[in-house]
Amino acid sequence: MPAQAEEAALSYEQFFLRHSATMMLIDPETGDILDANNAAARFYGFDRDTLRSMSIQDINQLTPEQVEAERQLARSEHRNFFIFRHKLANGSIRSVEVHSTPVDYDGRKALLSVVHDISADRERQEELWHYKNRLEEMVDSKSAELSSVYHARNQWMLGVVGTLGLSFVVVCFLLLERHTAHKRLQSSEQRLREIIFGTNVGTWERNVQTEEAIYNERWAEIVGYTLAELQPVSTETWRKLTHPEDVEKSEQILAEVLSGVRESYDNEIRMHHKEGRWVWVLDRGRVVEWTKDGKPLRMSGTHTDITRLKKTEEAVRRLAMTDHLTGLSNRAHFSQSLAESIAIADRENRKFALMMLDLDTFKPVNDRHGHPVGDALLQVVASTIKRCTRDGDVVTRIGGDEFAVIISDYAQEKDVLACAERIYREVSRPMDIKGNQINIGISIGVSFYPDDADDAKSLITHADQAMYEAKKSGVNVLTYEAFRLRAAS
Repeated sequence: MPAQAEEAALSYEQFFLRHSATMMLIDPETGDILDANNAAARFYGFDRDTLRSMSIQDINQLTPEQVEAERQLARSEHRNFFIFRHKLANGSIRSVEVHSTPVDYDGRKALLSVVHDISADRERQEELWHYKNRLEEMVDSKSAELSSVYHARNQWMLGVVGTLGLSFVVVCFLLLERHTAHKRLQSSEQRLREIIFGTNVGTWERNVQTEEAIYNERWAEIVGYTLAELQPVSTETWRKLTHPEDVEKSEQILAEVLSGVRESYDNEIRMHHKEGRWVWVLDRGRVVEWTKDGKPLRMSGTHTDITRLKKTEEAVRRLAMTDHLTGLSNRAHFSQSLAESIAIADRENRKFALMMLDLDTFKPVNDRHGHPVGDALLQVVASTIKRCTRDGDVVTRIGGDEFAVIISDYAQEKDVLACAERIYREVSRPMDIKGNQINIGISIGVSFYPDDADDAKSLITHADQAMYEAKKSGVNVLTYEAFRLRAAS
């Protein structure tokens, strides 16, 4: 068995069971937990067998109405995750972010849910906002208090200007008051810095009217710089480092926040790292000060590095789009790729080809030698088809012994047919599968977009018709046009 195929056969189970992220497979209809990985068992405090006997409703502490409200809120905020409250075996309640992706599991639909514990982050964020607001309130209050005291003392001093000794006492008192207020402010600022350091987040402040900005050192570290390297900083610093597509989306959301449509700003953005790579950042903030006439004056917020989380999401997405036996793309990815190919062809006036492939006499091989040999044969065939196509072509295992190939940007139709003939020749060669000499054939039908069809369903149907005619007549490779001519004769 080729190393690539063997690796693909093991990757599905290994990725799920051994991944450090908490993962569960959930029945979307009933909520039953179909499976859970080792990380889930450690997080929830139940063994895997116990988790498989439970439903997600046993863990989620939100009512169905609250769950639906959170789903609607996530849609309105354009989030790709939900925030729930999950109960552990020891009775404690944890705040979690749940990222769910539909997958095929043992021939049925399931949700692959990746669970991230955000309890500590939520507590630190609440504490951060709490102390920041307290600091601002303290500054305002103390300033007003000192101003009032100064005013009152000045009036009093004017009345007793001749009493120098008493004036000296008043001045000392005011200096002491000012020193005490300053020490309190220093203490609050120190606590705020410690909280920010503990959350490991970058902070930002933005003057909405002037575009002036203030960033902390961690904000710069996330993108690989020191704050000194980015000086002078402004809102333009953020724009230059952020991916153009994300700048546009962020400014749309900010406009909604500044106009009062949204209460807070929340967006996932890509920022250009000093090393030349892109890092993912969760950018959050809100308006914290308004002008007297009700216009937004100042915003403040945080940057959190979520690159590792996004990599996990991407790995889950690839897993959901991959056939676990062969490592090829699966039916879900095929449908998505076919729709994308049609959209590109329509937009750019291009053509592409679709091959439908079906093995000949696979069932007798499977019945005679057993499923392990049949599975190994499918892996070898998948590897052979992949080897005969280009890197940009989409090779899919549709199911059973049926495959599909989407070929884009071909020069002439004869190039597509040459590729199909090459696949036929290579697959038809005798193969040694687990010590068994296997001879098998393959039938291939080809349809072209937009010549043979103008939608995905018709394109698949026409390639299938050509493939079954090739199988029946023994010609191995047949186009839909040739099929129509045969049917008309």
